[in-house]
Amino acid sequence: MSGENSPPTPVKLRDYLQIWGASIARVLQEVSGSPHTAEELPPDALQKELAGLEAEGIRARFQVAQHLAGEQGFVLSKGDAVRLAQLLLTEPQDPNVAMSDDHRDALGELLRQFAGAAASGLKGLAGGEVAFQWSGFEGLGVEAAARAGLRWTSEKFQPFTLIAEIGPALAEALNPTASPAPPADHAPAAASPPAPPPVPVQDPKLELLMDVELDVALRFGERQMSLHSILDLNTGSVVELDQHVQEPVELLVGGKVVAQGEVVIVDGNYGLKVTQIVSPTERIESLRR
Repeated sequence: MSGENSPPTPVKLRDYLQIWGASIARVLQEVSGSPHTAEELPPDALQKELAGLEAEGIRARFQVAQHLAGEQGFVLSKGDAVRLAQLLLTEPQDPNVAMSDDHRDALGELLRQFAGAAASGLKGLAGGEVAFQWSGFEGLGVEAAARAGLRWTSEKFQPFTLIAEIGPALAEALNPTASPAPPADHAPAAASPPAPPPVPVQDPKLELLMDVELDVALRFGERQMSLHSILDLNTGSVVELDQHVQEPVELLVGGKVVAQGEVVIVDGNYGLKVTQIVSPTERIESLRR
C-alpha cells in the first residue's frame, strides 16, 4: 500500500496536531525571543529520521486525560534534546555536550510547557478541558497510530527535528468514526500537519524586562488571625493553616501563583519539585496584572 493510497488525515486529528505545532512555536518564541517556523517532514524523510533515532533517540510520553484520553509521545535526537535544554537553561548551544541530569530536567520542563500551551489551545477542539500528565522519558509502549515530524528553524537557533507520536486510543478519541489506522509505515503521510506560522506573543517592551529579578515565594497555606491572637503567640504555639498536608505547595512570583509542587531538600536547602505549572503565556499575563 503506497502513501498515495493511504486514507486522508481525519480533520480532527489534523487540527489536533496543528494546535500542537502552533503551541510549540509560541513557547519557543517566548523562551528564545526569536520566531520559530516549522517545515513538515515528507514520509520518506520521516521514516529515515525515525530509523536513525531507533537506538539513540530520546523519547518522552504524556498521558492525555479529561475530554481526550490516550497517549502522546515525542521523539528527538540526543543532540537536539541537549540544545533544547541549553535553550531553556540559557547555555551556549553545543549539541556535542553530554546530556546531564540538569539537561534532562530542563528538556522535561520545556516539553511540559509545550503541553501546557497545547492544552489551552485544545479546549475548543475537544469540547472541554484537556490535561497532559507527564509520564517521563519513555516510549509509548504501543505502536503509534500516527506520527508527525516537523523540522524547526529560527534565525537564532540551529534547526532541530521533533517527531510527535499519537497512541491508538488517542487517535480513536480524535476520530471515533474513522476506519482502522494504516500501518505505522504509512502513518506519517496521514498525520503530518501543515507547518504553523510563527505566532507573535511577546511585546517588545516586555523584552526589556526579561532580566529583571523578581521575588519568588512558596506558600504552604494561609490563615486569617485577629491582632489579639497574634499577640498571644508564644514559642511552641501552633498556627493551623487552611491547607492539608497532602495538598501541593504553591510557587508565587509577585504574589501570583505560577506553579504547584512538592517540597524537597537539595544540598541541605528547601526546594520545590514542580508537578504542575501555568503556561508561559498565562504566567506573563498574571505578572502584567
